[in-house]
Amino acid sequence: MYIDKCLALVFSLMILGQAYLVRRYVGTWLFPACLFGLFWFGYTFVPLAILFWVPVNPYAVAFLFLCTLAFSMGSLFFDWKTAFVRNGQKCETATLVYGSPFLKRTFYLLALASIAFLILDLFEQGFTLQELFFDLQVSAATYANMLYSEDLTINNFARLGIVCTFLGAILGGFLFPCTSRKAERWFILALSFLPAALVAITQTAKGLLFLSIVFFYAGLLVYRVSVGKLRLAEKGSLKLLVPGMAVLILIVTTAFIWRGLSKIEDRDELMSRLTSYFASYSCGHLYGFSDWFAFMIGRHSELTYAHEGTSYGFYTFMSLFQLMGSHKLVPMGVFDDYYTYGDLLTGNIYTMFRGLILDFGFAGSVLFMFLTGVLLHKTFHVMLLKKRPVFTVAMFVFAVGYFYSSFVTSALSANRTYVAFALLWIILQMNKVITERCTSSAEISPCEM
Repeated sequence: MYIDKCLALVFSLMILGQAYLVRRYVGTWLFPACLFGLFWFGYTFVPLAILFWVPVNPYAVAFLFLCTLAFSMGSLFFDWKTAFVRNGQKCETATLVYGSPFLKRTFYLLALASIAFLILDLFEQGFTLQELFFDLQVSAATYANMLYSEDLTINNFARLGIVCTFLGAILGGFLFPCTSRKAERWFILALSFLPAALVAITQTAKGLLFLSIVFFYAGLLVYRVSVGKLRLAEKGSLKLLVPGMAVLILIVTTAFIWRGLSKIEDRDELMSRLTSYFASYSCGHLYGFSDWFAFMIGRHSELTYAHEGTSYGFYTFMSLFQLMGSHKLVPMGVFDDYYTYGDLLTGNIYTMFRGLILDFGFAGSVLFMFLTGVLLHKTFHVMLLKKRPVFTVAMFVFAVGYFYSSFVTSALSANRTYVAFALLWIILQMNKVITERCTSSAEISPCEM
């Protein structure tokens, strides 16, 4: 077992190694191939190292390495030296574009709208203001039970709330570095995450909060690219990271406890259950995928999985297939197989690569990642070349979200991804028209909307 684990760790380090080679080639970590490689190095190395005694199939990690390598190879067709030089010539427009009054007002509108939609969704599910204010813990647990028993009323308030939360976090990432006043920066930071934090507290659902953090960071990266600061973090980032991590852990722990642990009185049992929740949430994806991958290649697996025929893209582009009339039944969470390892790990998260393999096979999945790499690096290349890019900025932001979500499932399978992308594109296009009009007419006095 330990030989397999060590071999898997070697493949994980190779994921980091190929990302480092790309970084040496282009001169920065702020690059799609590097970002995807860093995400998957973390998604593999952390579970493998922390839970060293849990068995893993090394061939599964080797396959992940091949996919990250194929994605990185998609960057080899473009002239990055010229693109980065051109990008460095447009830094004077960054604050004007991403700190515009239009984006700021849109940000505040979206943040307030997302909170309003959250409250309306709770009303739609039958909750009252009295329950939310005076019995929040019980109402949160009730909401979670309704979710897992599939008793929730599907409504547009919840859908619109998620989309507005995504967009608010992205615009907050644009605005934060453009704002000079410290108090306003902190207000933007807090408001960027408040809707998702409220969802975590009132519904015990944590995924939206983590994705909002990633989208906020993607917005920050867009600004840094625009001003030619091609770094993943600034020197003072640690000052924000430490208290931010403390608040995040507190919110996540509260959500775990309110999901069903609040009645446990024995402290040791409570700590054991919390450890299991944190381990499953942070590490379960890799071991679940490893077990399924082992079954698929005829090796020993803990579970016996159903054999499915080729699904020709259904799991990767699920919402598009459903829009075109597909009636294929999919359980909540996409897969209803629950991988377990003792009392430590349990979950039905198998990464987006299970869906890819079911859709396109092993070789087809590697080819898909290569073509995805070509597409996303092409759009990043255009983003560097254009003075005021719009579509490619939206592509980059959602590419970062796609990288993050890949440990769960394909972000392209959810219809909210396409809706949020289209709305961000429209917002940025409107902002471009407004800021260009202000620039040409005022030369350049502040343009108010």
